[in-house]
Amino acid sequence: MMTGKKIAYRYTYITVGIIALVSIVFYLAVVVFADYLLPYHIWILVAFWLVTGVAVYFVGKRYANRMIEWIDSTYQSEKSFISNASHELNNPLTAIQGECEISLLKERTPSEYQAALMRIASETRRIIQLMKHLMFLSKGEEEILKTGSETISLAEFLMQFMEKRIQFSPDNFSLMIDINPDLLKMALENIIGNALKYSGDKMVEIRLRGPVLEIKDQGIGIPPEALNRVFQPFYRAANTREFAGNGIGLSLSLRILRVYGAEVTISSVLNEGTKVKIDFQGMR
Repeated sequence: MMTGKKIAYRYTYITVGIIALVSIVFYLAVVVFADYLLPYHIWILVAFWLVTGVAVYFVGKRYANRMIEWIDSTYQSEKSFISNASHELNNPLTAIQGECEISLLKERTPSEYQAALMRIASETRRIIQLMKHLMFLSKGEEEILKTGSETISLAEFLMQFMEKRIQFSPDNFSLMIDINPDLLKMALENIIGNALKYSGDKMVEIRLRGPVLEIKDQGIGIPPEALNRVFQPFYRAANTREFAGNGIGLSLSLRILRVYGAEVTISSVLNEGTKVKIDFQGMR
């Protein structure tokens, strides 16, 4: 979906284009039929403003409707985001509270207290990680770009993700990109991690062809109705409920990659697999 700024730019260009087109048409008409139209110059001016006004009115009306739709969509998205974030934070907090209450019901052995503390520590780490992700999603593009970039070889960078279930086949060892390596690692870890998680014990293929990186798995796939929503924060497709996760990883990956100029597309066939394509052309 287009942002409010893009919608405003589009309709500004359309309005300027209409005014320019009407001006050119009336100018040519006056030049070609100057002798005939000269006595009616006042009416020609009135007709010009009338045609321009009507055209701009309908364009402005359409622009207003688009902005209302965008504002409503943004509001609903923010509302859903807050609701989902609250839910995700509530789960570990409830678990921590439960552990504390159970532990305090009666005297426990040192090993039982230790096990309870380990469960509390695990849930605490989960909260901290989620809060870090939420804080990152709240950052503006300029703030993200100020975190510092380095020039890295993408092929060499990808080697850190290699394991026995990953087949890596690069054909471009000279591709250099400017990006924060920690953020790139976070983005690729989420995508590759999902590919491994949803593929069971099957192979995951990573291909680097020119400036395009493809990550293809043989997993459960994504239902067609969910394909356009998988990059939304906290959204999880119906067939992923039995897998651990909170639905925020892909939205982080998309945010990071797009801020630096990469294009991300995803295609999938249910029960056959998913392919994520990352085009780094705009980053070189």
